[in-house]
Amino acid sequence: MNTALEVAVDRQKSVANPAQEELSIPKRFAQIVARQANRMAVSAGSTEWTYAELDQRSNALATQILERSDTKSEPVALLMQHDAALIAAILAVLKAGKIYLSLDPIDSIERLAAMLADSRAGLLIADQTNAALADSLAAGPLPILPLPDDFVALSAQTNFPAVSPKACASLMYTSGTTGVPKGVWQDHNGTIHDTDVYSELIQLTPDDRLSLLTSCSFAASSTALFGALLNGATLCPFHVRSQGIERLAFWLRERGITIYHSVPTVFRQLTRAASDNETFANLRLIRLGGEPVFRGDVEVFRQRCSDDCRLMNALSSTETGLICAAMIDKHAVLPNGRVPVGRAVRDVDVFLVNEQGRPVENSSDGRIAVRSAYLRQGYWRRPDETAEKFRMDPRTPGTRIFVTNDLGRFLPDGNLEHLGRADRVVKIRGLRVDLSEVEAALRATNLVEEALATAMQTQSDGYRLVTFIVPHRKTDGSAHAWRRALQQSLLVPSRFVILRELPVLASGKIDRAQLSERAAQTLAEEDQPRSDASDVLELQLVRIWEKVLGLDAVGTTDDFFALGGDSLAAATMLAAVEKFFGVNLPVSILLETPTIQKLANVIRSGGLRQTNLRLVALRLRGNKPTLYCVPGAGGDALQVRLLARHLGEDQPVFAFQPRGFDGRSLFPRSIEEIAKSYIDAMRLHQPRGPYYLCGLSSGGVVAFEMARRLDAEGEEVRFLGLLDSHGGDYPKHRKFLAKFLPLRKRLKLLLLHFLPHGSYYVSLAGLKSGLKQQMKRWLVRRMIALDQLMKFRVFRCPFNLMLFYIQEVNFAARRRYKLIPFSGKIDLFRAEYQPPSDVFEEDPVLGWSGMAAGGIEVHQLPGDHDMYWLEPATAAVLARKLRACLEQASS
Repeated sequence: MNTALEVAVDRQKSVANPAQEELSIPKRFAQIVARQANRMAVSAGSTEWTYAELDQRSNALATQILERSDTKSEPVALLMQHDAALIAAILAVLKAGKIYLSLDPIDSIERLAAMLADSRAGLLIADQTNAALADSLAAGPLPILPLPDDFVALSAQTNFPAVSPKACASLMYTSGTTGVPKGVWQDHNGTIHDTDVYSELIQLTPDDRLSLLTSCSFAASSTALFGALLNGATLCPFHVRSQGIERLAFWLRERGITIYHSVPTVFRQLTRAASDNETFANLRLIRLGGEPVFRGDVEVFRQRCSDDCRLMNALSSTETGLICAAMIDKHAVLPNGRVPVGRAVRDVDVFLVNEQGRPVENSSDGRIAVRSAYLRQGYWRRPDETAEKFRMDPRTPGTRIFVTNDLGRFLPDGNLEHLGRADRVVKIRGLRVDLSEVEAALRATNLVEEALATAMQTQSDGYRLVTFIVPHRKTDGSAHAWRRALQQSLLVPSRFVILRELPVLASGKIDRAQLSERAAQTLAEEDQPRSDASDVLELQLVRIWEKVLGLDAVGTTDDFFALGGDSLAAATMLAAVEKFFGVNLPVSILLETPTIQKLANVIRSGGLRQTNLRLVALRLRGNKPTLYCVPGAGGDALQVRLLARHLGEDQPVFAFQPRGFDGRSLFPRSIEEIAKSYIDAMRLHQPRGPYYLCGLSSGGVVAFEMARRLDAEGEEVRFLGLLDSHGGDYPKHRKFLAKFLPLRKRLKLLLLHFLPHGSYYVSLAGLKSGLKQQMKRWLVRRMIALDQLMKFRVFRCPFNLMLFYIQEVNFAARRRYKLIPFSGKIDLFRAEYQPPSDVFEEDPVLGWSGMAAGGIEVHQLPGDHDMYWLEPATAAVLARKLRACLEQASS
């Protein structure tokens, strides 16, 4: 019976079966050794072996393998570091007529044990580093061959049993991204054929130095491994997972790598870790594959590489080997949309089929099917699944057909466009959504560095779209901006999950299974019946939130920040609330009333009293003493929210809300007045000590005055933390000191005066921003004068000028304040990078010397001044140190 696969039309060329001598890998390697024994074969760390040395070491190990086992073909597992010894061990296994199975020691012990059990390996070779792990894995009768660190040639034997080109050479397990990992095996002849096709495609020469970044346990390592060793080139292993991406750029230059191969995720991490002006001049080829390549990757390639370098976007799979390749130079014109994967390589035919296995029209989408005589031999110990997936092609004897789970489309020029995996197209609320398109659209906004979308089925409303985001460091990292970017063309995700980096598998690919588990956990917390609006007021608030946040549905019990809201969205939402209801509320109200139900109750009562706004609860519950935080100049209680989150669920945290942010009251004019008002608000919540205080930046001076006053009144201040706060009389005498400084330092001080607050670098952009800021400060200083003479009210000012107004009033109060020593102790958290002020730059206690009779303990923090209330990672570092100090103080 004819099937649809049997009548598929050839698109590229007929499958060829070239007449050539069939060789085994050891025989082909022996030819290379005979021709260029003194050429460098492997360069790994401090180890460099010529082809003669590599041959001798592999011969010695092959002898030991045969002494430990019989001559039958069976898998030999290699549990070794990613270095030169592993390369010699692979050759030794092949010379002994065995099948090599490389195990990555960094993989989970469950995956390693599963591969060992499924492969039924007859021997486990382990180096000294992994000896203990090998003992724990070698259950039952599996013998272990220990490999010493000083791996030298111990035998001169070179006559090994002949290995058939049709014998099994390698056993590779799939990454598990589409289900349970399965073993796929390939023979010697197929491996050499794939190597020759790849070598011809990239014009490989003995002068090339190839990177081996992928673990040898994955099929992607095969072309680099044998491409080098079977062509006389130099192989350079580098294990990214253990050595780190930060060192990779230096290593590429140090080793003189000419051919780079990795998945796109690793390439993006490499370019981000390298400095902005760093180039890769030695590279002549960058091969990317295993994941979609985007236009941004091509742009980075064009910026960082020489004019002679080319980018190869390849499509391959464990079951098929290399399928297609597109060679892109720096002047290539790419079509709009995705970067194509090119045309089929030699001896491979590619066509498209639908879900029923029938060929599709020329311009239609379909599953990518591959026909070749050099597909992998099948699934290890799974004959039924092999027969089902690797189907014989009766039209061409000796060829088989494999239908992948990838979708594709042929472009008019004959190039194949990879559309992602078939299981990544889902229907959400009746709409067809391609998750790859959502990811591509997010990357195109230049707001994110990485994005991955997934669809999860919930109990309440079917599939929900969840997107994992690694925000770009120099852009607005808010869900509001991402939703705004997607709203015009695509279904907007219901939830954005922020990550510092996407988790990856041992192969370097993104670990989608782990992200799916996290998405399910995230949605499980939200998959509760939502409360409907109880009256017109709540209904109007629901509509406002939906518009501001770009959501289709909002419940009255949903948390504003959990829905993706940030301070900008909060200000926009409250402006709409004032417009509709005539109630002016501060942004900090959302910390205590983050749901529509609670916010509606506030509006019904006509707004909050001023006393209720003075102290904001960032975390109410907890069995530890309450920490009271003073925000910095121009900041409100929201400034402390990130730090409070990292302090832990058992730590109650309150933050003071400065007067003036409500637009109806004037900011206090002195540090003493601010401290007294904060103490009054704190005593309403906690009448007696002991008290735990901390202040951020200039808020540290207010916290210091509060501690001094409480101490004078007989109250115990058990903890006073100053978060990168400056003491002394530096602001007051800055201009006076500048007169007596050398000209170089005076210019430096003048330049700093024009830089924006927190910017410790000199650049044209910094000067431009600083000049704008100085103009605003000049204006608000005039406002202060008007306020003093004419009782000018701050709520008439635009919001950004109001912030500058409050900040300048705070700075003026700081200049008038005179420090008086405090009888307690100060815990000073000092940022590593201080502004070059010429006064306190080298002062370890930042001007607080002599101000604490109980002593000053300095806690060094990495980074600069603003990072600890803006960046999650640095806020976590500060929180960890602060939590330790609080525990010590309370004990």
